[in-house]
This record gives sequence, C-alpha cells and structure tokens, in this order.
Amino acid sequence: MNRRYNTANLTYAALLTALAIILSYFPEIPLAFFAPWLKLDFSFTPLLLLGFSIGPGMAAIAILVTNVVHIIGGTTGGIGELANILIGLAFVMPPTLMYRKNHTWRGAIVGMVIGVVLMMAAGVIANRYLLLPTYFGPGFEQVMGGMGLTVGGYLWGAVLPFNLIKGLINALLTQVLYKRLSSILKEAEKDVAVQSGNKG
Repeated sequence: MNRRYNTANLTYAALLTALAIILSYFPEIPLAFFAPWLKLDFSFTPLLLLGFSIGPGMAAIAILVTNVVHIIGGTTGGIGELANILIGLAFVMPPTLMYRKNHTWRGAIVGMVIGVVLMMAAGVIANRYLLLPTYFGPGFEQVMGGMGLTVGGYLWGAVLPFNLIKGLINALLTQVLYKRLSSILKEAEKDVAVQSGNKG
C-alpha cells in the first residue's frame, strides 16, 4: 500500500470516525417500550462503512477511538464504553472480514446478518456482567426486582430485541450509503494520485 493511497484513506477514516463520535451522542432515541436508558444511535453505521471501504483493521481502530473519546462524556467510568467496544466489534468485524475475503455485496449482507446475531449475544453478555453491576451495584438483582424486573426478563425481553433493532437499522443504513460513499473515496484517491504526480 503506497503513501498516496494512505493519504486518501486516512482522511476518509478520520472523517467517518469523527462522524461516529458525533452520532454516539446525537441523536439518541430512547426506546421506552424496552427501558428508558436503552437509546438507539447510529454510530455503528460510519464504523461499518469504514470497515467495508478500507478494512476491518481500520474499523476496529475507529471503534476503540470512538469509545475512548466517549469516556469524556460518559457516566460509567469507561465500563459502558468497554461494553460498547465489545458489542461494536461483534457487529462490525464479521461483515467486514467476510467482505474483505469475498468482495461481493451478498457476502457483506450475510456478514451483517451474522454481525447482528453476534451483537445481540454480546449485548446480553455485556449487560449481565458489565453494565447491570455497574449501574445498580452488586445487588443488582434485588434492585431490579424492586423495579418489577427480573434479570432474565430484562436481558431477553429488552436488551436482545433492542440490539436486534439497532443492528438492523445500522445495517440497512450502511447498505443504502455504501455505494455512494465508496465512489467518493475512489474519486478522492484519484485526486491524491493526480496531485502527487503533478508534484513529482
């Protein structure tokens, strides 16, 4: 990979990472029919676009950067961001790895389906072992019982369908946007190549 290619791609990666950071804060849409603190956002869309355009390694770096920056405005001391890293990797890595190996949109769609399923599983695990103990303390089962909730009911009746909806929406947005943005990246790479050639 030559330096000209790196210039265009690093710029593109920086822009999509910045967009992911913004979207992690706004808009946050509470899905009150699950739980008021479960909020839908679209930050995974630019991360998935980045993985398809440049590769899973760059997408993984962007996931880490997005969540490290989010710690500044977070309230869980980094625990929530750690959970989001695990969920983000579970969602983004399967489709981007499959697309890198088999460069077809059909493979990407299969990968996104796998990513949504793994995201749902990661969401349940992260909530059970990271988020619930952090938000409600060691006695979170008793605290949730006082709210009329069971841990199992919350995980399977709220967290699981919430991550299903979030994954599907981000996957659909990615499918709509990818072709347009990939053509923009290709044009940017051509511009960088022409400019570098003129300087040479």
